[in-house]
Amino acid sequence: MTITAATRDPDLTRRQILAAALDLFVEHGFADVSMRQIAEKSGVTKSLIHHHFGSKEQLWEATKEQALAQYAAEQKQELEQRTVADGRLLHDGVVNYFRFLQANPQVVRLLAWTHMEGDASCGEMDAELVRLGAERVHQAQQAGIFRPDVNPVHVVTLFILVCTQWFQARSHHAQWPGMGSDEEFLNDFLAIYMDGLKPSTTA
Repeated sequence: MTITAATRDPDLTRRQILAAALDLFVEHGFADVSMRQIAEKSGVTKSLIHHHFGSKEQLWEATKEQALAQYAAEQKQELEQRTVADGRLLHDGVVNYFRFLQANPQVVRLLAWTHMEGDASCGEMDAELVRLGAERVHQAQQAGIFRPDVNPVHVVTLFILVCTQWFQARSHHAQWPGMGSDEEFLNDFLAIYMDGLKPSTTA
């Protein structure tokens, strides 16, 4: 929806600009969006956008941060609080990320643009979450819950890539015979993924 009214409320103005920027960046990517387009869609002047965010690059960073902020904060809290080695934490992490992407198609498209445009800063934004997640996986490995012979960072990376790709490529794989629903895919992925992390029972 186009936002047409400027406001004297700084917080509301920022929200208007961020909402307009998100819509445009999701539709066209960073490179093909101009400050003029953002100004027109948000109903504010370019000078006001510069006042609140500085450059287009800084607005792009703020847009990504806002899109991921709530999910990142909730997951960080979960990872920091659940310090006891527990395989269920990883299972829940997969489900939470899958549900987040499922409920936020704009974020899925935004992430696709960051990947296509070689944007490294997005990886810096969630690096702490990956570090914490890998730390919890390592604790589970030390406790004998998960197999010890795999890189814990790769364990976290795997579910992030699979869940992200599921939503980014769904118009493609939806044409494959026998492809199941979101729920069926999630259940099957969890079964394969979690089972693959079990320690070997052979001597």
